[in-house]
Amino acid sequence: MNVISVTALTLGLLVVLCVGAKGALAQNSAPVNASSVGVPPRPEEARAAKAYTVIETYCSRCHQAGRLERPLASGGLADILSLDVLARDPVVVKPGLPDASRLYEVFEARHAPLDLYSTGTAEPQPEEIQAVREWIKDLAPDVATCPLRHPVKSADVARMLRDAQRLERDQGGDVRFISLVHLYNACTSDADMAAYGQALNKLINGVSHASRPVKLTSLDAAGTVYSFRLADIGWTPERWERIARSYPPTLVRPFDDAITKTAGTNVAIVNGDWLAATIEAPLYYELLDTPAKLSDLAEANGVDIAADIKSGAARRIARRTSAVTRANRLIERHPGARGGLWLVYDFATATGDQDIFEHPHGPKSASDNPEPFRHDEVRVIYTLPNGFYAYALFDAQGHRVDRVLPGIEKLYAGAEADAIEPTTRAGGKCQACHTQGLVAAIDEFKSAGPTDASAPRSPIRATALPLYATDSENALLMLGGTENFQAAAKTVGIDLNLRIRGEELIQGLARRYREDADFESALSETGQERDAFMRELAAAKGQAAPLARRLLHGVLSRPELDRLFALLQGIDEPRQSSFGGFLRDEKTEIGLSLWFDKPRPVPGDLITVKAEADNDCYLTVISVDAAGIATILFPNDFERDNRLTAAKPISIPGKAAPFQLRFKSEGSETLLGRCSTSATPPIGIEHDFERQRFTALGNWENFIQDTLVTEAEMRLSPEKAERARIARSGALRRRVDSGERIEPRRPDIDTGGVALRDGRAVLILGQK
Repeated sequence: MNVISVTALTLGLLVVLCVGAKGALAQNSAPVNASSVGVPPRPEEARAAKAYTVIETYCSRCHQAGRLERPLASGGLADILSLDVLARDPVVVKPGLPDASRLYEVFEARHAPLDLYSTGTAEPQPEEIQAVREWIKDLAPDVATCPLRHPVKSADVARMLRDAQRLERDQGGDVRFISLVHLYNACTSDADMAAYGQALNKLINGVSHASRPVKLTSLDAAGTVYSFRLADIGWTPERWERIARSYPPTLVRPFDDAITKTAGTNVAIVNGDWLAATIEAPLYYELLDTPAKLSDLAEANGVDIAADIKSGAARRIARRTSAVTRANRLIERHPGARGGLWLVYDFATATGDQDIFEHPHGPKSASDNPEPFRHDEVRVIYTLPNGFYAYALFDAQGHRVDRVLPGIEKLYAGAEADAIEPTTRAGGKCQACHTQGLVAAIDEFKSAGPTDASAPRSPIRATALPLYATDSENALLMLGGTENFQAAAKTVGIDLNLRIRGEELIQGLARRYREDADFESALSETGQERDAFMRELAAAKGQAAPLARRLLHGVLSRPELDRLFALLQGIDEPRQSSFGGFLRDEKTEIGLSLWFDKPRPVPGDLITVKAEADNDCYLTVISVDAAGIATILFPNDFERDNRLTAAKPISIPGKAAPFQLRFKSEGSETLLGRCSTSATPPIGIEHDFERQRFTALGNWENFIQDTLVTEAEMRLSPEKAERARIARSGALRRRVDSGERIEPRRPDIDTGGVALRDGRAVLILGQK
């Protein structure tokens, strides 16, 4: 067998760009931008300023706090104009390597998993996409920004826990702990650690049963471990066990028996980012003992909903359109204990009996009107004994539900043809919208009467009007509740204006758990020494091996990391990560992964590239060497069949291939993978295996510029695209007529009518 040295590869990092990738803040990453709300200024440097303008134009309405068109940012990215922070996010932006940067890939592919483009707005032009590419390409590789600090070891944590238990003497068993150690060890800045501490205070007080706010105790100056007494927040040990049962066993760290015995639980400490991501319904309801019926929750707050509506004690605010939901909306305040109860009636439409301006009486259970309005769900806001707000969701029949029902909320991301259904759960997302307390609203019902003053008054409207107070009364009712909440937060040191990378405090902390993880962030979660974790990954076998290789060379999603941790610990059935946020009703993009067969190749090694997709597709792998010259590695003259079968990894080269890939050390190399349901090669690629066993693309930057322009022209001119197709067909016929060996055209992948975007993955090797 002949051995063909196809390419020289150099050691570096694997970066796999997956659907919905969020930034994983690595060991040498920048702070997560704990700051007050504000739009970052345009940078002075020319290339950065151009990129800022492009990102501002196409991204800021959905991903920049202060510019959002919706209450919450899409995709968990809320500070996209902070280019200095963005440049240190190892998934979103890879300095010097645009092809490995999620931000550039979204622009270049012209799709919007993070709601990139505004409806009705022209898509980015080639020169604008090129501006983003050049900014990333011009960025210097990230340097170590981690302050000089000693990592917190497991022994240090154990000492803090023992000391805290001793200080409580006989009440040591009532103490529980929350850890931010792994975030500190992953180089989180002091400012961000302080912001995370505030997030924990807000989180715990938001599920407290105590009569006053409680401030958690920081066990060290860095704020790596916090403690609190269960009795101080009105909890019993059984209530904590609801959290302990949900805690992933892969995150449980062993401590000495004395700590466990004193606490009376095997899980006396949990990671704070996990807790922030997990305290959503149904766990949120369990911790608050939220009644299963709206009537019972109302009764617990001293409210009789039907009686208040019939007597006129309730106060209403009607809105024709909502920033959150797709139809009209009705806000209703009931007097009662601790500031009363706020109900928000949600509707899927604003027609027929769901038009609250034509059918102002209701709900049916509280109205004698023969044609009451028909709502789909009710959101409830009420005040806890400590002054913090709590939230709940109920369906139209008054039964508690965990998440907002489908079809109610506006789409947070994507076009209608590529819909992503919001799935807000009670808990975290509610706090994110109500950061300062109640959201002010002006009633539109009172002013919605007939424009002709001489027209007869509608009896239906006239009998409903008493429920609608003046704007000043409504404002005072809202202000009173909001001021109490803000005062409660202030007593425990919470700055409600503070943001973590543009997000509300709890959501900013939760994002650290939900985001993709690279080797450094995974290492910090394990608590192991670097060399020990490297050896564990290198020795991984079976189902753990591909995940371990991918983590060594790049990033894993949170569910993938959970799966890897479980397999490494011999847990066959890990718990599935479940978060609030977005639920994709349909798969919209092919998931593609690339990795190497060796955990850490060394110069001279023969290596194999592994590829796997979650959908049948046609794979193209491009190698860009240190000189910027691009070559198609796969398919090639030896391996022309580039169709992948879902969930079946392939090797490049295959076992029977008459060539090998040898690992060399000069410069750096980028491997780009793209998998499509179309059998036609990507734009700009024409294989001619009679003349080239490995298709050469020439200078990669020139190729990219040419294809950006070509693709833009073809998208804007269907006629031109058709002419190009005819020209390709004619060229193919001439090659066949000349006697050239041509592979017959294969059929496109049948996806059952669902349009799937190409899957993309990148391997970066060597230091740029």
